[in-house]
Formats: sequence, structure tokens, C-alpha cells
Amino acid sequence: MLVTLSGEGLAVLDDEGRYLTVNPAGCSILGRDKTELTGQPSIFVANDDRTCGSGTREGSEWIGTSEVEFEMRRMQTDAGSTCWALRFWLADPAVRERRKLAAFTRTAAAVACENRLDVVLDKLAAEVRETVGMATCAVVLVDEVTGALNHVGKAGLPDDYADRIEACRLLGAPMVTMTAINERRVVVAQKWREQILTDPRWEPVQHIARAANWDTYVVVPLIVREKVIGAVGGYVAEGHDPGRDDIRFIAAMADQAAIAVMNARMFARLEIQAAREERRKLARDMHDSVTQALFSLSLRTKALELGVESGDDLDLVEQLRQLHELVCGAQAEMRALIMHRRPASLGEEGLIPSIRKHLAAIAAREGIELSIVSDDEFYEFGEALEEDLFMVVGEAIHNVVKHAHATRAMVQIVRQEGEAGVSVSVIDNGVGITESKGDHQSFGLVSMSERLKAHGGHLSIRSRPVDDPEHGTTVCATVPFARLNGNAITTEQGQQE
Repeated sequence: MLVTLSGEGLAVLDDEGRYLTVNPAGCSILGRDKTELTGQPSIFVANDDRTCGSGTREGSEWIGTSEVEFEMRRMQTDAGSTCWALRFWLADPAVRERRKLAAFTRTAAAVACENRLDVVLDKLAAEVRETVGMATCAVVLVDEVTGALNHVGKAGLPDDYADRIEACRLLGAPMVTMTAINERRVVVAQKWREQILTDPRWEPVQHIARAANWDTYVVVPLIVREKVIGAVGGYVAEGHDPGRDDIRFIAAMADQAAIAVMNARMFARLEIQAAREERRKLARDMHDSVTQALFSLSLRTKALELGVESGDDLDLVEQLRQLHELVCGAQAEMRALIMHRRPASLGEEGLIPSIRKHLAAIAAREGIELSIVSDDEFYEFGEALEEDLFMVVGEAIHNVVKHAHATRAMVQIVRQEGEAGVSVSVIDNGVGITESKGDHQSFGLVSMSERLKAHGGHLSIRSRPVDDPEHGTTVCATVPFARLNGNAITTEQGQQE
């Protein structure tokens, strides 16, 4: 009596998943009478249920335009045989909406947290398929060059389906996906399976469609910044047409797919830009450190070669010792670059002492008078700025040695009270920069300027030719106080700048 009066569908299935008996409510939900159902396979039993040892199963299926939830349990009869007890009911619309919201939330979380685009879009396709009750779902992107349809996310489709679809496209098969993309609209192609089976251009996928319960094909365009780049689409099971709420849900998930694609492309561009910037930084660092040491090494070896050829009285031991120091210095700088460390001694001793040591080494090696003057031995610079200022001074001194023909040079580091900044100047008494050289921005000068711009500073060069009484060149790097160490700096008058 309770089975007969129940508002839920109740049925018993044999071990193969065929109906043995169904109550009146179950017949009403399934839309068929008991005599028609008896002996027929149940739609709630999947192929793997007949072979797996699982004792329970639950989920939902679509019957016409209605979603039906179910649960079933494997049982033993009194005679010792195996059967299935099945309970099923029409899904509550509120439950369906909550399920859609949960699926949307999970997808949004995957878009925000997952780095791999294929993983995100596979999850999205699975959520759409499960929530709407589709037989298949795929996220398709169009190749802008070839026009090929790339299935970057899919659920319920064979592994080789994308290749077969591409073969159909090349045969000229009409693509509903391309219609949705080109016309920027949702397309619901009813009875699409019938068209596939009757059109020879669809031959590569006909055997798949023939064995499946596909029917209507639904596709929603995927739009990124007003540009249609693909679509989200899939086949709906036979006998079920998607409602407007289902299409709205697919459209909302298509928006999530668009965000995932946009994020992936943005991250790819950022990775390329970061790689380029890293190469530029490495080139600057190589030029500002190792290249200088190698240049000095080439000069000393050439001078040694000429001295030996001319028969000069040379202290070969001393010359070789200096060459060895140059090689060791270049090796140290190269190790520092490879390990992304700061220039030698800079971290331990600070900027001013490190520059002083650097100048002393160059002066002894090149025979030029070098000195440093600073109004504060203990300037507190941020680590990145300290490193860049050291490199700027090193490049400027390198230019003095290489080009200026100077006998002396001075590094001057002073506070600029009026301009609320600090200036680092390299002043030499060399030949100055000729007009032709001044018009050419060398890599070294560009590198110095870029280093300073990163800290809100700038580079200026003032030069007078050798025929001027005040001949020589002054290279001045200026950085505002606000960029020195991230903290406000107090002046002698007690005001914060």
C-alpha cells in the first residue's frame, strides 16, 4: 500500500538493470505504464553498474525536459539472486539552482587559483555537463591563423574527437560552433545528430554519433574584450531540450571560461616580458661588471705582449700577479651574477666603503688617480638602489679609464638639500665627449639611465673638450630622498621630506 501511494518513484530492477516492477508514481515520472516498462533497461543504470561491485549509486538524469534525481542500492532476494532497489523523484527547482550556484562557485575558484588553462577548462566543461545534464560539453577556441577548432577543455567526448571534428571542417561540414562565433549569438540546433548522420561531410564522427544518445547541440559564444575567440557548447541527451535557465547558466560559465583564457594569455605575456627584462638586466650587469674586468684584462695582456716583444725590462711576476687578480675578480663577478647576488663586498661593507675599495683596485691597476668624497659615510640606501648606484659608478669609472685619457677622477656623493635628493657624480679631467660621441647613446649610458629611472632618478652629463680650461666630463646621477630607503628623512631643521 505504501509503495502504491508514495509520491516518489519506486522500482525493482534485475541484476542487468531491467525493470521488474514500478509503482504508479514511477510510471508517471517516466511517462510510460507498467506493462511498457517491465523488462526494459532503466536509464538510471550505467554500463559500469552492471559489472562493478559498488552497492549504491546516486545522481540525476533527464527525462524529456525534467531532471530526475535518483538513488539505488544493490540487494539480495530471498532466492539468493541479486537485484536493484531504485528510488527516484523530480528534482526541486530550488535544488537545481543551488547546484548551479555551487558549480559556478567551484569554477570561479578554479579560474582564480589554478595556473594551467587546460585543467581549468576541463573542470568547467565537466561542471556544465553535470549541472545542465548534457551528454557532452567542450570549450572550443578558434585558431586565428588556421581557423581550426581547438578543444581546450572537454567532458564526455572521445580523446580523438577534436581531430575528427577538424577533419569534418576541412571536408566542408557546416559548423554550428562557427555560426555562433561568427554571428555572436547562442545557437540551439535541434535534432543535430540526424543531420550529422545524413551528411557525408560528417563521416569522421558518424560512428561516434551513431552509438551515442546525442540529439540537440547547444553553443554559446566565448567573448574576451568584445572579441569572440571561441565557444562553449555540447550535445544534450536525446529527449531533453535545454531551458532558458540552462542556457543562462552555460552563458555564465562561458564568461568564466573567457576570464580563464584572458588570464592565461595575460600571464603568458607577463612571463615573456619578465624573461626579456631579466635578459636586459643580465646584459646590464654583465656590461657594468664582468665586461669591464675583461676589457682591463685585454689591455694588460696586450701591453704585456708589446713589452715582451720590444725587450722592455718587465717585472713578469708582478704583471702576471695583476693579471691573475683581474681574472679572479671577473670570476667573482660572474659567480655573483649567476647566483643573483649583489656585487662583491657591497652587502657587507656598504656603498661608500665598497666604492672606495673598487676605486683603489682600479687606480693601482690602471695608474690613474681616483678618489671619493662624501658628506655622509653611512648613507642608508635600499638594497636595490645601493646596488644600482654602485653599478652606475662602476660604469662611469670604466668609461673614464676606457675613453677619457684622464689622469685623475673623483667620485662625489652629496646631499641635495634644495632638491630633496642625493647626487652621485663622477668628475674627470679627461678630453671630454666629442659631439659625435655625445650623439650616440652607448649601451653603458642607457644602462645607467635605466637603473636610475627605476628609482625615480635621472642621469645628466656635462662635458667640455680638451681645449677648454675646465676640460673633462661630469656624470651626475640624482635620486630623490623619498626613494632612498622607503622612510621619511629628517633634515637638520627637523622637517620631514
